[in-house]
Amino acid sequence: MIVVTGMPGSGKDEFIKVAKTLGWIDIHMGDEVRKYAKLNNIPSVDSEIGKFASMERQTFGKEIWAKRVWDDMQPGKNYIIDGLRNLEEFEYFKSKDSGLILVAIYTEREERLKRILRRNRPDDVHSHDELVSRDDRELSWGIGNAISLADYMIVNDSTLEDFKKRARELLLKINRNI
Repeated sequence: MIVVTGMPGSGKDEFIKVAKTLGWIDIHMGDEVRKYAKLNNIPSVDSEIGKFASMERQTFGKEIWAKRVWDDMQPGKNYIIDGLRNLEEFEYFKSKDSGLILVAIYTEREERLKRILRRNRPDDVHSHDELVSRDDRELSWGIGNAISLADYMIVNDSTLEDFKKRARELLLKINRNI
């Protein structure tokens, strides 16, 4: 199992797209959050979904989203999971799969903001200040610690084509080693 972490807009989705071309099955922890938020009538706005995710972590433990994702998985499949946010999620996944590989994607904030504005998802941030707030929230969840534990890190500071090439090379290396 591969788990991907990184700040919003860093390129995790593009990394996952490359993995899918190599046969990996993708699961997005954010989709799990949005699913539960919808079930709880939470508005589809970044700040509200973020508050909901935080409240669920406070109520059920910091690894709640990892547990909920794990419950949706089937044994024996090659999964790549997007959206690890803290050490507790990492430790939970590691307890389920000792061969877990953690990949971090890094991109500087201004570039991430440009990408987020381009993708134009309805629940995304829409300004620099909103991105700073979201970054602060995710850092408060422990994402910085998760990033520091990565087995591999890709700095996504070039073209999309270059990033996809480097992602593919890394994924092929991982495939050879598992």
